[in-house]
Amino acid sequence: MKTITAIFQNGLYWGIAFFALSFCIGWCNSSMPLETILGISIPIGLLALVVNGAMYSRFAKPLKVLERIEINTDGRETLILEAPANHLNGDDLISGKLCLTDKSLVFKTHLQEEFSWAKSELQEMDFYRSFKNKGGEFIVKDGNNRKLMFEVEHLKLWKDALLAGTK
Repeated sequence: MKTITAIFQNGLYWGIAFFALSFCIGWCNSSMPLETILGISIPIGLLALVVNGAMYSRFAKPLKVLERIEINTDGRETLILEAPANHLNGDDLISGKLCLTDKSLVFKTHLQEEFSWAKSELQEMDFYRSFKNKGGEFIVKDGNNRKLMFEVEHLKLWKDALLAGTK
């Protein structure tokens, strides 16, 4: 029951959007009766609700879960910024929490796996804003010349904090 509720909650807006879109297309572009348009639009909306809800429920982690992740920093480090984030590791996008201290950048996955990079190793930072909100992604090269990609909310805060350490 919990899974079905999650699918419904995650897919509701997509289901409504696809229903409305298919209804408007049917209404404006055809001379079909209302019952026929509804008979087509309702299954499209339900299918969109189930498919999108299932995908979001399977691959997206709830924000509450990500916010509860605790990253224990060394007592000699000062916490600058931490927030839920996604990290591209190879071809996998992993949800977790990103933490920036005065000495390191730490990412802990929702499965409690932890990755850490010394700030002195981080070089060549690029920042890309999202079109729809204040978030975005940033790409950093580490000491081994590997690209590390993180997706965060409030990209400007992360940009300012990361660049402040390089000046």
